[in-house]
Amino acid sequence: MVAQVGLFALFVLTLLFTDGMERGFGLGYARVVGWALVVAAGMMAGWAAALMGRFITPYPAPSDGAVLLDRGPYRFVRHPMYGAVTIAAIGLGLALVNPWALAVSILFPVFFTAKAGHEEALLMATFPAYREYRSRVEHRLIPWVL
Repeated sequence: MVAQVGLFALFVLTLLFTDGMERGFGLGYARVVGWALVVAAGMMAGWAAALMGRFITPYPAPSDGAVLLDRGPYRFVRHPMYGAVTIAAIGLGLALVNPWALAVSILFPVFFTAKAGHEEALLMATFPAYREYRSRVEHRLIPWVL
């Protein structure tokens, strides 16, 4: 949990204390793509959070009484909340045309891939059907990518 808070703090500080690029070829497109990614990430996170309901937790261990989800965004990725945060970080870096924020955003998929690996061991111990689900849903964080 400390590492996750530290990563978020580093990203926010990068956004606050570094400047984005003002001009240049294609920067308008980068901003549009970036904000589109932020909106898409928000929708994905909201969808996943709504399905998780009261069982949502920032910790890798499933909450008591949680059930294995395999519908909604969980049909496409095994960890849509982690993917949404990753996409949002990259999107903000693009939207603000901030190369430092983009550089820091590269840490998000690395961190969440490691966290998801630990979480999946816990999920397999809790839900016998998780192994089959994992073989059926190939991607961990970002649909068709990662």
